[in-house]
Amino acid sequence: MLLVIECQNFNPEFPERFTWGHLDSPKLASVASSIVNWIEHDLKTLNKNLVPGLRQALREIAEQAEV
Repeated sequence: MLLVIECQNFNPEFPERFTWGHLDSPKLASVASSIVNWIEHDLKTLNKNLVPGLRQALREIAEQAEV
């Protein structure tokens, strides 16, 4: 298996652009999808202060999750 962080199409600067639904773990895929939704919401509502922390959470998942 391949870790998300090792995938060629994973961009640590914009981890929300990765297709998180392809993870080996349905639970992690669900959590990652929720985080992506929060990032998209915060970017639309101009609450960009929370986005760096949410992106870091996705990077942490990327270091553990396999595809």
